[in-house]
Amino acid sequence: MLDRDEEELTPALSLDLRAINATITEDDGDPVLLIDDGDVQIELSSGMNGNWQDAITGSQRVASAALEFAAVLRRKATPD
Repeated sequence: MLDRDEEELTPALSLDLRAINATITEDDGDPVLLIDDGDVQIELSSGMNGNWQDAITGSQRVASAALEFAAVLRRKATPD
């Protein structure tokens, strides 16, 4: 049996980055990040019964990966 970290995952949905809209809102007093492309919306939240530091670490991982992905796209968009 594979560890959760080793399980092969498949995407549940796909967002079109050309139409991305991101909004920070609240749900019962907790901050929520909503990301949509006009067709699909995902919600990033702090979860229940966790601590804020874990949520902060998770959001920083998402932000770092998004910045790295933008850099990859920039390199692809630059003519050789």
